Amino acid sequence: MMRNVKPKVKKPVMLLLHGSGSSSDIFGIQTHTLARSLSATYDLVRIDGPIPSAPGPGVLPFFADMPNYYRWLAPNLSPSLRATELLGVAKYISTELEDQNVKPEDVVAFLGFSQGAMVSLAMLSLRLLGLSYFPKLRFVVSIGANTSGNTEQLDEVEQMMASLSSALGRKDLKFPGHTVQTCGLKDIWYDEGKRLQNMCAKEKTETMDHRDGHVVPRAKIDVVKLANLIARVEDASKAEAYREVRNEDELLSLLDRRE
Repeated sequence: MMRNVKPKVKKPVMLLLHGSGSSSDIFGIQTHTLARSLSATYDLVRIDGPIPSAPGPGVLPFFADMPNYYRWLAPNLSPSLRATELLGVAKYISTELEDQNVKPEDVVAFLGFSQGAMVSLAMLSLRLLGLSYFPKLRFVVSIGANTSGNTEQLDEVEQMMASLSSALGRKDLKFPGHTVQTCGLKDIWYDEGKRLQNMCAKEKTETMDHRDGHVVPRAKIDVVKLANLIARVEDASKAEAYREVRNEDELLSLLDRRE
């Protein structure tokens, strides 16, 4: 007798981006507890950054037996070169996903830590402007986002967010994407994380502090709260309309605009 078997439901993809001087394998360990809360809703995919790197903060000695560390962004680039670099990172991520037989169009969210969080916010920025590498990208989970104390670079981030906001017709110059943002109360870059949160539109931003330092939240109470905020933003972002695709030259012009 034939049995009725329910077809496997395809889940949307959440892409996980590690911090500077880390790797996808290390990030898999760092996000293990949170991943258990998210894996019922998303297919969680991790990739390595494109640039070989020295070990980042907190990586040694814990992950000394897991060599090959990477970063997403080169240090000390001008704003125009940074914008070009971000487009290159978008292409790189898309190619890496395809190499894992993951369709970029299935990605609905990025979850990034530290520099990976900054890149995640940048990828959502490009999508809001109409770039089509991740056509269904709707929101970002930012954990411990920072520029490692580089105030000048943080000023440039604020200018780029303001340019994006202006290009999308907002007068408050706040980042208009849906985000969940969390900072550790003991994080040495806590103030940077708070400044980044203040750059974002309040009606599209969920924030929380967790009890640890520059790490992915791991206490059960923090993980549960973060997972609930992600679910809330997931629902809110579904109502967002997608923009038409722009060409890369137009995107570069918008990203490099100065008020």
